[in-house]
Amino acid sequence: MITRELTHYDCLPEAVKGAILALSVLIDRIGTLPRADRDDLFELLQAWRQADDPDERASIRRAMEEVLAQTPVDVMRLPLGDRKPVPGKLKKWSDYVGQKIRELREAQGLTQLQLADKAGLKQSHVSRLENAEHTPTYLTLEKIAGALGVPVGEIDPCTD
Repeated sequence: MITRELTHYDCLPEAVKGAILALSVLIDRIGTLPRADRDDLFELLQAWRQADDPDERASIRRAMEEVLAQTPVDVMRLPLGDRKPVPGKLKKWSDYVGQKIRELREAQGLTQLQLADKAGLKQSHVSRLENAEHTPTYLTLEKIAGALGVPVGEIDPCTD
């Protein structure tokens, strides 16, 4: 049976063989995507099929290509072990910044999850910042400040 299929394959035009090879690679690549990216890709495909405008189709195609062109990442869980507390000199600053984040968030009626979504962070990270279990980087402070619509200096008195 395999021999018959290979014989049949050999009779196909080169363009068709190339398309079959490309399809095979594409199917394999889609199988390696994370679930969320695969879902995004299929949503884009549905949108592409429904689009009438050539420019819209081209834009959707580029978005699909971006999803497929991402470098696959292998994720490995690292043992966290015991978390070390924030060092003494940073503790006062971390307490202040965490409290300020909480105050601003609550003043706007946001939950930790809502703030995390707006800032592009995980809710657990926002929680650890508010509880001074972690010290935020400047980039994290910028994200949170942007999500809250305030300057970074309103959260961190050490910044200009």
